Amino acid sequence: MTASAQRWNRILKVRSVQRQMVEVQLHRCENEVRNLVDLRNRISSIRKAAQPTAGEQNGIMLRSISELSSRLDSAQRALAATSQNAVEARDRQRRTLVSAKQREMAAEKLETTTASQEAKRAVDHQSRTAIFRKITKYERMI
Repeated sequence: MTASAQRWNRILKVRSVQRQMVEVQLHRCENEVRNLVDLRNRISSIRKAAQPTAGEQNGIMLRSISELSSRLDSAQRALAATSQNAVEARDRQRRTLVSAKQREMAAEKLETTTASQEAKRAVDHQSRTAIFRKITKYERMI
C-alpha cells in the first residue's frame, strides 16, 4: 500500500468514527425529545384529571385543585421552551449526520479510487518488468 492509499484509509476510518459519534448524539437527542413529549402528555393528563367533580366541594379542596392546575400550567409553559430547544438540537444533529455521511462517502470513494489506481500501477509495473520473448512458429501451433 502506498502512502496515499494508507492516508485515505486512515481518513476513511476517522470519518466512520465521526459518523458513528454523530449517530449516537442524534439518538440521545431523539430520546430527549421523546421523553419531553411523554412528560407533556403526562402533565396534560394530570391537568385534565384535576377538575372539580359535580357535587359538594369545600373551599380547601377547590383551592388545592386550583393551585395544582396553576402549577401544571406553568410547568407546561416551561416545558414548551425546553421541548422546542430539544427539537432544534435534534434537527441540527440530523443535518450534521447527513454531512458526516457525505464526508464518509467521499472519503470512501477516494480511498477506493486510490486503491484501484495503486493496483493498476502494480500490474503495469509487473508487466513492464516481465521478460518478453518471441514466440516461435512451432509454439504457436501447439
